[in-house]
Amino acid sequence: MSFKLGDIVVDRIQMGVAESFDGDLLYTLTQLADGTIDTTAESKDAVDKDGTLVKRFWRGKTGTFSANNAMVNINVLGTMSGDAPEIASAEKPIVMPRIITVKAGSTVTLNGVVEGSVRVNALDVNGAMGKSYSKGTTASETQYALTTEGKLTVPTDANEVQYIVKYNRNVTVGAAIRNKADKFPDTIRLTLKVLAVDPCHADTLKAAYIYLPSFQPSPETSISLTTDAQLEFKGDLQVDYCSVDKTLYEFYWADEDEE
Repeated sequence: MSFKLGDIVVDRIQMGVAESFDGDLLYTLTQLADGTIDTTAESKDAVDKDGTLVKRFWRGKTGTFSANNAMVNINVLGTMSGDAPEIASAEKPIVMPRIITVKAGSTVTLNGVVEGSVRVNALDVNGAMGKSYSKGTTASETQYALTTEGKLTVPTDANEVQYIVKYNRNVTVGAAIRNKADKFPDTIRLTLKVLAVDPCHADTLKAAYIYLPSFQPSPETSISLTTDAQLEFKGDLQVDYCSVDKTLYEFYWADEDEE
């Protein structure tokens, strides 16, 4: 029986896979939603003496892809920042900040503390910042104590109930993303795996693939620091200029790809 492709009903984007022009897989995007591909084109009109349109000539077709990532994704942030995430290791630790609150009369351990980075201030229960304290050999009303092993004893100021401690530490398991003003995203190839059904066989979920052979992620980002935050992932469909077909995107549907 011959295959006929007509209407399809899209369920969702299951996954996006980014790769370099050399074919190396870079990262995956598993939380993309509300994906949209927009295509526009420039036109030039031929009109008669009265301004009546005789013929419209289309040229310069361009496109964009945008989606919302359901979570704040490290790969999306790194891509749109133009700099790959830096992964910490024992051989190459990353210096990161840390802020903690410590109750009066307590001793805590600061792991991997960077020498000279510790700052201790009184912190009122209403959030007001109090006076600062210097480092001493033993804790007192005006000083905190910090051993070479990282054990910090807060001051013994009788007027304070808690302290805020900020310091830098060397982290061996973690990652850092730096959005640098002079770094921009690289052009990638992006493949979207979309789950969909043929309306005539609505009980069978199948996979469709949308391939963007030259995709330029946008460096423009807006990060909402909330529990239900979404991160917009968007960019331009560049023409695969040195290819024969000059495609902006390609759509694939294999009838055998049942999920």
